[in-house]
Amino acid sequence: MLGTSINPIKPPSSSASWNCYYCSCETRMATLLSSTSSFDYYNHSLHFLFSPSKLRCPRILVFKLPGLRFRVSSPSKSRVFCESKTQEGQIRRCSPLLEKASLPSNGALASDEWKAVPDIWRSSAEKHGDRVAVVDPYHDPPSTMTYKQLELEILDFTEGLRVIGVNPEEKVALFADNSCRWLVADQGIMAMGAINVVRGSRSAVEELLHIYNHSESVGLVVDNPEFFNRLAGTFSSKATMRFLVLLWGEKACLSSGETNGVPIFSYKEIIELGRESRVAHIDSHDASKLINHVQVSDNNYSNWLNVIPGQGCKYEIIGSDDIATIVYTSGTTGNPKGVMLTHKNLLHQIENLWDVVPTEAGDRFLSMLPTWHVYERACEYFTFTHGSEQVYTTVRNLKDDLRHYQPQYLISVPLVYETLYRYVLWISSMLINHLRLS
Repeated sequence: MLGTSINPIKPPSSSASWNCYYCSCETRMATLLSSTSSFDYYNHSLHFLFSPSKLRCPRILVFKLPGLRFRVSSPSKSRVFCESKTQEGQIRRCSPLLEKASLPSNGALASDEWKAVPDIWRSSAEKHGDRVAVVDPYHDPPSTMTYKQLELEILDFTEGLRVIGVNPEEKVALFADNSCRWLVADQGIMAMGAINVVRGSRSAVEELLHIYNHSESVGLVVDNPEFFNRLAGTFSSKATMRFLVLLWGEKACLSSGETNGVPIFSYKEIIELGRESRVAHIDSHDASKLINHVQVSDNNYSNWLNVIPGQGCKYEIIGSDDIATIVYTSGTTGNPKGVMLTHKNLLHQIENLWDVVPTEAGDRFLSMLPTWHVYERACEYFTFTHGSEQVYTTVRNLKDDLRHYQPQYLISVPLVYETLYRYVLWISSMLINHLRLS
């Protein structure tokens, strides 16, 4: 039911009518909540849209509906978030350096040492904030992001996953190909303490089904509607999905009747949910500071503190030995086997590759290999820690992009270099023959 809305409730013009207004808000919300059977199971938020106003009802509604909590988003399109009180005391696992600004003050969290892979984005944003980090020219829309923008996108995606009910240590299947949104999803899943299970779109449907079920994934993040339509028939009957996220494309392009009521989110929706939740999370800390300095006569006011988002959460820090990702083997001799990689495994590559590839800020890398492949993946993480610009290309566009972008580095495998070498020899022979004939 995430994303459900009710008709706007216009605020009254006179103060005498506010009690009726509160009752109207309460009645509509309670009616909708009573019809939402999956609310507690998915631990989701419900959205209620109101007409633009300075909405003052959340405080009152908290007292009348003590099992719920509310927060208000921007006034241009006032949106009230209503969350189950079962979230109180929830575990909020964090990448310590990436989310340092939103963590409670604690001397143990003051270190700038990388403990989890997503911690690299805080360091890179501080050092290379306005430099271009990624260029993705072949998706719709084409995308370019600076390091600051990329860090914020990852933070929003991380929080968006929390909002839709993903929990630490749960597995989330990420079946998609190279793109800037793959990177955001990959890092967002890691940053909230979940574990991503990765594979590309060219794998067989039965292989992907095996990977999904064997890893005990709870949800699926896919490249686009066309790819999921290829999976839908098999996955709808043989896999259990709590949610589906589309990195690219529109939900309207999904085959009708193939999702069996599974909540579906676009990439933009996850980002928006995360952004609004992060703002509310920050505001809740500011509000609690303010409340501590204000004398309030309302005896029930103290209840509000118990339902402010972010209060009562148990914060846990992702450890270097925690599992970050599961990469499955090719399966040439049987079913693919899952290889569990910890944050420490990947951080070792990130911290030591400079001895082999002394890249500098502003260097350009061309990315073509499957980004879920651990070699490509570790190299990408490494380049981002040094302020490089990564351009996503494809096999079809590789030759043109080599000319156009003139990269300092290309992350690839011997077969690609051999193919390029043969192409250069062929072009050379053609030029030599042309000169001879002329």
